[in-house]
Amino acid sequence: MSMKDISDELVCKAVAEFKKDSETRTSFIEGTFKWPYDYLHDWTGQPEKVCYRAMERAEENGLLEYGVSLRTAWLTDKGKALLAE
Repeated sequence: MSMKDISDELVCKAVAEFKKDSETRTSFIEGTFKWPYDYLHDWTGQPEKVCYRAMERAEENGLLEYGVSLRTAWLTDKGKALLAE
């Protein structure tokens, strides 16, 4: 497997899962939660850097937006539409 094996849809799913989990999160202390690339790593077994690059690709494709850090990205309308299909 490589980055090409991590679909944009899977990236969007990981971001959506991160946002769902963050609704109940009260702390960003490392080790107490997962970033979207952690979900991708768990689901695909790919190294963190490959998962992060897949997130960069999804952002370049207009599926994600972010402010300070890509790891806290959110879905664009295009990303939400991809998940809804």
